[in-house]
Amino acid sequence: MKTLTFVLRRSILLFVFVLFVSWAKGQDIHFSQFGNSLLNLNPGLAGVFGGDARLAANYKDQYRSIPVPYLTFAGSGEWKIYLNKNDNTKFVTLGGQFSYDRQGSLRLTSIGLGIPVALTLPVAKNNFLTLGVLPFIGQRHFSTNSLSFDAQWVDCVYDPNASFREDQIFQNARLKYFDFSGGLNYRLQSSKQRSRVDVGAALHHINRPYHDFWSAEIANPGNVRLHRKVSVYALGLLQIAEKFDLVGQGLYRKQGGYQEVAYGGGIRYHLDRRPYRELALQIGANYRQRYGDALVPHLEAHWKTWTLGLTYDFNFNQINELTDRRGGLELGLIYRVSKIRNAPFKTCPII
Repeated sequence: MKTLTFVLRRSILLFVFVLFVSWAKGQDIHFSQFGNSLLNLNPGLAGVFGGDARLAANYKDQYRSIPVPYLTFAGSGEWKIYLNKNDNTKFVTLGGQFSYDRQGSLRLTSIGLGIPVALTLPVAKNNFLTLGVLPFIGQRHFSTNSLSFDAQWVDCVYDPNASFREDQIFQNARLKYFDFSGGLNYRLQSSKQRSRVDVGAALHHINRPYHDFWSAEIANPGNVRLHRKVSVYALGLLQIAEKFDLVGQGLYRKQGGYQEVAYGGGIRYHLDRRPYRELALQIGANYRQRYGDALVPHLEAHWKTWTLGLTYDFNFNQINELTDRRGGLELGLIYRVSKIRNAPFKTCPII
């Protein structure tokens, strides 16, 4: 009897967890390293980097201990087109973005392609304003192989071939949609030090695309639409010594009934500051409030024009009993490219 009670209890918890997280994450992909996943944070951050091109990738693997694993990947590429050959403070940024997210035992999968476009203009010395938009084509689908219904339990034995006896089942296991997002970013940076700060806001899913698998008719788009999401953030770096920087970041997101607040910081130590041999290490942590609390320690390595970030989520929320306070491993990788210009040499003003 105790064994049966335990199994039922764990099954109920697992069921609630699947519904809970599917609702939350089914809206948008989510990365703890929001400062290393810039185009997911705000299309207005396209082009806000030192150099002429940037490649970025983010990977997250979580909740394997349940086990209903969640796998998320995003990749992007950007390149700048200068409006004046002799003035690299005004430019348009074009790029491409790819995202992949697979969730839970039903393998709810989201795949998307976006084309970020941004315009950066100086508004004062060492102050830059960027307006960015992100048109996006997405597809979502899930597998029905793992679906089961109470009618398939015959004499306390599960029969996968038994009739569902359901009046209505999903009319469509796959949907496609067009999405549109936009945002603004303001960059203020020091002319003589490494110090800088970015503040901005983005509005995602402006057109509120349909996300309905169970419409009454296949030709009917349904009634379920993706909520708009608002993101407001600040990302800063303050040079406090020749070899030390303080790093801080904060984020607020709201999408429907979902809210998230994340904030934290760290310290960066420059081991080598010689040109073309730059090497720095960073350590810190973020605290996140989302349905509960999570502590997210992070490590970063900065080598030449490469950035590698590593985080791991420790949960302190409603799903502790299932996850044993464990969230997931996340990796972020950024690579920047700078062209060698003809003399007189002039570096990009955004660092």
